[in-house]
Amino acid sequence: MEKLARQTTVRIKTGKFSGSGAIVRSSGQIYTVLTSWHVVAFDRGDRTIVTWDGILHKPLLSTVQRLGNTDLAIVQFRSHKEYKLAPISPEPAAVSETVLAAGFPGDSEVDAWVMTRGVVSLVLPKSLPQGYSLGYTNEVKIGMSGGPIFNAKGLLVGINGRGKYRDPNFGVYAFEDGSEPTPELLEKMVKSSWGIPISIYLQLASFHLGSY
Repeated sequence: MEKLARQTTVRIKTGKFSGSGAIVRSSGQIYTVLTSWHVVAFDRGDRTIVTWDGILHKPLLSTVQRLGNTDLAIVQFRSHKEYKLAPISPEPAAVSETVLAAGFPGDSEVDAWVMTRGVVSLVLPKSLPQGYSLGYTNEVKIGMSGGPIFNAKGLLVGINGRGKYRDPNFGVYAFEDGSEPTPELLEKMVKSSWGIPISIYLQLASFHLGSY
């Protein structure tokens, strides 16, 4: 399982930033990487996708697309080499379920892939802005944004996006509808890392890529 997770996680380098992504789809020699929008939103002409084997791929620039108003994006690259795809879970992650968060911390070298273990701490009944509703106890460092969140079966259940302990005074834990969490819920939210459920990608992917 760890081998497949490693082989389906990519590093996305831009001019000033480094993030992560997951290979989720292929069509011929075209591979689709799912990542965070904030990883690829800037430095459009200076992106490189690094696969597990150390090969550098230039993205097909015309394919960089944000998915709706979420913090998800897809980017594609072409390769004659065959790469594994991250298998997508048909079921959403549940509270207390073991999850594994993967990616490349920003201060690491290309081969310094990490995977942290934790459990799902919160599945919010209504979303935070940009699609965030999956809270988990894993450590997620800068650079792991866009990386995959797997369940214990090795199935993709979400995408990393935000680390723990953000300052609640800046409104980062307000819901999409503008309402605020209770103090008890806020305490749990602050102690959690945050990701976007893979179901959000599945809902939006058919519009951008055609049906699954």
